[in-house]
Amino acid sequence: MSAEAKNKKPFQVSHQLALLGVLVGLILLFGIIEPAFFIPRVFFDIFAIAGEIGIMALAMTYVITTGGVDLAVGYNLQMSAIVFGITFVNTGNVVLSIIFALIVATLGGMFNGFIVAKTKIPPLVTTLGTMYLFRGISMIIAGTATYSGFPDGFKQFSTFKFFNAIPIQLVYFVVLFFIMDYFYRKGSLGRNLKGMGFNENAVRFSGVKVDRIKFWIYTLLGLLCGFAAMVYLGRLSAAKTSMGDFMNFQVITAVLLGGTSIMGGVGSVRGTFIATLIIGVLHKGFSLLNFSGNIYNFTIGLILIFSLILYTLTEERRKVKTRSRRDQLESQTAATGDSGSGTG
Repeated sequence: MSAEAKNKKPFQVSHQLALLGVLVGLILLFGIIEPAFFIPRVFFDIFAIAGEIGIMALAMTYVITTGGVDLAVGYNLQMSAIVFGITFVNTGNVVLSIIFALIVATLGGMFNGFIVAKTKIPPLVTTLGTMYLFRGISMIIAGTATYSGFPDGFKQFSTFKFFNAIPIQLVYFVVLFFIMDYFYRKGSLGRNLKGMGFNENAVRFSGVKVDRIKFWIYTLLGLLCGFAAMVYLGRLSAAKTSMGDFMNFQVITAVLLGGTSIMGGVGSVRGTFIATLIIGVLHKGFSLLNFSGNIYNFTIGLILIFSLILYTLTEERRKVKTRSRRDQLESQTAATGDSGSGTG
């Protein structure tokens, strides 16, 4: 066998390519079952749903890559929307309402980031607490009230469609994707995030300001929760305390399904982008088939568990291969040493 044939690696399907296959397969499946799925107005509604989840999922990819997580994103979005609604009802000023809503959501992210960066409390526990905190704030402020009557100009922020078909949410999502993917793959930020996920102490001792990075990525996630709230609110036209329920799990599922490790150190903004579209397709497809929201939540739960199991199996396989290569290298080194001493 030639050296070229020995060195040639077998074709392997990447995770992102597999996700693309799943995405196309689901689109075809729903289109066959329900032909109305391919009507442009219906089909492009996928991107309105996916865009709102994806805006938060892109930033969540940064957080989970470090080995962290934010369970409070859905309720930060809810709190931001409630603040917008009550400010608008009392002032009638849309710009002021947006500013207050974004500030509140950003402060929520900063609060998470400060606790995670400055204490030894695990992010899971921290954000579990703030999830209930943000939910409680929303309930105290609004209770069962619903805030609506927003002007058409604000609604256009979410309902405008290019060529009367492509929702503006897709534009927001794509623009943010290119920006965040660039910094994740090209800049030192991405390397530091992955390094923190693998071995935070090693990155810290190398001079990287780990705590500062943690603080700012949670703050960024908070800001994008506020932005997603404005986008979501413009489409629903009403702020209420049921907004954002279960959205945290949809966001986390998109990130994990996209190939980011819940243990940190491995991630893909591109994978998150594709996985978010898959969730959007499922949401729209189930809606067309008149499946209840419970079936959708059940499916998202299955996907989340499947993603965790798949990563565990993949990681174990990687460790076995790494261990095998190390043992082989040690054997070759020992054999070379023995050969050298025999020759001497």
